[in-house]
Amino acid sequence: MNFDSTIFYSNDIKKAIDFYNKLIGLDIEYREGDAYVSFIFSNEVRLGIKKATDKREIPGSQTIIISINEIDSFYKELTGRGVEVYSDIKDESWGRTFSIIDPDGNRIAFLKRNQ
Repeated sequence: MNFDSTIFYSNDIKKAIDFYNKLIGLDIEYREGDAYVSFIFSNEVRLGIKKATDKREIPGSQTIIISINEIDSFYKELTGRGVEVYSDIKDESWGRTFSIIDPDGNRIAFLKRNQ
């Protein structure tokens, strides 16, 4: 088994695209108007963003964790762009981490695991 994708729900696909593509730097794999967009990571894992249309599709309560090697420079880059920081960069027993909030309130955590 391999992990393929996850989906966040959004109130505004255009804002989500600006955030994930322009600020975070994820490549758009597929877009369906203002209803859905799929971003792809280098390891073929996808993050889908779907316009919330069903009562169970509640934006803002999800979290993803992204592994990154150059965590300190990426943190400086994102904070320099005015991204909302949820937790500042810090060291944990298992690695270095920080997290931000997307336009819908979802948490995006970044980590560099200890070697």
